[in-house]
Amino acid sequence: MKQKTPESDTKYIRFLNGTLLLFGMSQLPVLWLLVSLELWVPLLVNSAALALCGLGFFLNRRGQHLAAKVVVIATVTANTGYFAVIMGASAPAHFWLIPMAVLGVLAFKASERVYMVTLVGLSMASFAVLEFVHRDLVPAVHHFDNPVEALQAAQGSTVSAILLTLILVGMMHRRFAHSEAALSDEKSQSDRLLRAILPDSVAKELRETGKTTPVRHEDVSILFADIVGFTPLAASMPAEEVVALLAAVFERFDALIAECGVEKIKTIGDAYMVASGVPQAQSDHAQRLAHCAIGMLAIVAQFSAESGHPLQLRIGLHRGPAVAGVIGSAKFAYDLWGESVNLASRLESSGEPGRIHVSEAFRHGLDEMMDFQERGEITLKGVGPTRTHWMVKPS
Repeated sequence: MKQKTPESDTKYIRFLNGTLLLFGMSQLPVLWLLVSLELWVPLLVNSAALALCGLGFFLNRRGQHLAAKVVVIATVTANTGYFAVIMGASAPAHFWLIPMAVLGVLAFKASERVYMVTLVGLSMASFAVLEFVHRDLVPAVHHFDNPVEALQAAQGSTVSAILLTLILVGMMHRRFAHSEAALSDEKSQSDRLLRAILPDSVAKELRETGKTTPVRHEDVSILFADIVGFTPLAASMPAEEVVALLAAVFERFDALIAECGVEKIKTIGDAYMVASGVPQAQSDHAQRLAHCAIGMLAIVAQFSAESGHPLQLRIGLHRGPAVAGVIGSAKFAYDLWGESVNLASRLESSGEPGRIHVSEAFRHGLDEMMDFQERGEITLKGVGPTRTHWMVKPS
């Protein structure tokens, strides 16, 4: 089975194939000139070089891309050197070694630099010898009797070499432009994906430094919410419907927390965790999360009425110190740790359906904005006796 060519190699293959077509077309007038001058040996050599270049197409199709590059560049370099020698200094065919060197630079990948240096070095060394050492090289064949025609041929050869060089550079510039556009699109997509799982400031730090530093926050608000009775409900439904139901509810939650200016931390099954006051400190973080909790109850009530599924939400709220940061090196996750997180979770699990269970610390400072009903002192698992309250929407 033919191995699929990596996307990163495709641009090099297309560049070489395009150069082969360009080289083939540029040789048509050369072939005509050799025939008109009855230079049969050079004609045979040039035809053999074109045949070897054609082998480059075949090698590319067989997936032997490195071999194709070596064969093509070595062939055109040797063919150019041959014509430079037999035509002498009066027809500076050795100028064609410059675009051949450019082709060698542009055609090879960074991992193939040994081949690039070798072939480019060969081209430039040949050019230096013909330009500086054998400047008065006597032609092996006398192709022009008229000095004016010889001068015009020399000028045409020089101009053609310059044009070919510019065309090769232009082709490479076009390739770079496409690569930069693709890279920009990929960067934008990666930024969107990164922001979907991390807060803006944390994502920026990760992009700029490649790592993030955990930060201790002395006062943040934490919310845990859980859909009551979801497990037995999910057991009675097809998996696709379960996923669709959760997605519909959580999408509304996502829109709500964006409106409240708080940070979604994670979802675990049908549980939903939100924090306020991270990663940037906010003086009104508790108030923001309180409004968010009330909005979540309203969302579930509305969804239950629309869908016919009798869903209820149990919510726990607490405020206090916590450490926030990114865990993992392959799949990033922004999370919070500390006793405050544990207490908020316990408040949710010990709460009641359709109600918001809050700690004494969370109630502090919100008496003028929200109504509370004291639940009294209860024992929370792993925490001990704790005084808690029910928070209700003010009338």
